[in-house]
Amino acid sequence: MDLYDVIIVGGGPAGLKCAEILGKSDNRVLLLEKNAVFGDKLCAGGLTRKDMAMLKVPDHIIEQKICDATLFSPRNRSLTTTPSPLLFTVNRRALGKWQRDRLEGSGVRVHAGAQVIRIDPETVTLKNGTSYGYRYIVGADGFASVIRRYLNLPVKKRLIGIQYTLPAGNVTPMLGIHLNSRLFKSWYAWVFPHRNSMAVGCCCDPRFMKVSDLRENFHEWLNMQGIDAGNAQLESCPISYDYRGIRFGNIFLVGEAAGLASGLSGEGIYQALVSGQEVARMIIDPAYEPEALKAVVRFNTIQNRFMRVLYRAGIFRGLMIELIIWLMNNNRIRNRVSSAFS
Repeated sequence: MDLYDVIIVGGGPAGLKCAEILGKSDNRVLLLEKNAVFGDKLCAGGLTRKDMAMLKVPDHIIEQKICDATLFSPRNRSLTTTPSPLLFTVNRRALGKWQRDRLEGSGVRVHAGAQVIRIDPETVTLKNGTSYGYRYIVGADGFASVIRRYLNLPVKKRLIGIQYTLPAGNVTPMLGIHLNSRLFKSWYAWVFPHRNSMAVGCCCDPRFMKVSDLRENFHEWLNMQGIDAGNAQLESCPISYDYRGIRFGNIFLVGEAAGLASGLSGEGIYQALVSGQEVARMIIDPAYEPEALKAVVRFNTIQNRFMRVLYRAGIFRGLMIELIIWLMNNNRIRNRVSSAFS
């Protein structure tokens, strides 16, 4: 049986970032990805400026550079225009391949199509029967994390996202965020422009809103916007924001496996990158303090509390949304919010 200092289970942004940093150390590292390709996940495909600062994605991966974003309510809107892009859209498979290719020559051993089915205190076993030994294991395997299940950590706080990817020509590079209390309660619908398509979707926490109602309301909203989904397939995915810690002895959780997505926006790429980076540094240096990760957890906590306040506002939620739009038309407030989220 092959022995590794670190085994990373999952090849999303968190796992690949963790592997990239560990690959520069003396640790013997194995990354296991259950799918044949990297980045095969439903996603609106937006990268913020914070994401780009960590990834430095080249232009050929970027599909749209967005300098204009509009926040809509039923009665008003707020337009944010920036001199440099505040959002970049990418194809997640292209991003995954690019991140994986960066590991070439690093010494990190990568296995695609390697599904972990069993975890033991010092070994992991794949579906094909192969076992590997480890000193540390990093669960970067997303919502349905086998590592999280091994730790007996449930996922109670989650969002369900639904989305169409619609073909489009002459796509306007503008991000659209639509707040509507009646249709989406504390959450929102989005329009993310890509090269020859647009990602149109919405989300909710199924504890507070039935997914069947979300689906019905989403199609009502599409009709209101004059968006025809045609024969496009409606896709869905769960998103975990049930954070319960990142380290459990010699086991680490990162990204969505750790429940680090936002319960308000569903954003998770930046949290994934930071947690992957910080866990790698904690493994390399046991005395390392993950300050960037602590900042992510604090910001997530603020967003999640705001989401709950909006939900509990009930019949007053619509008024709160209109107040938010009104405040966002103040330049100072708009710039601060834009900086915080992008």
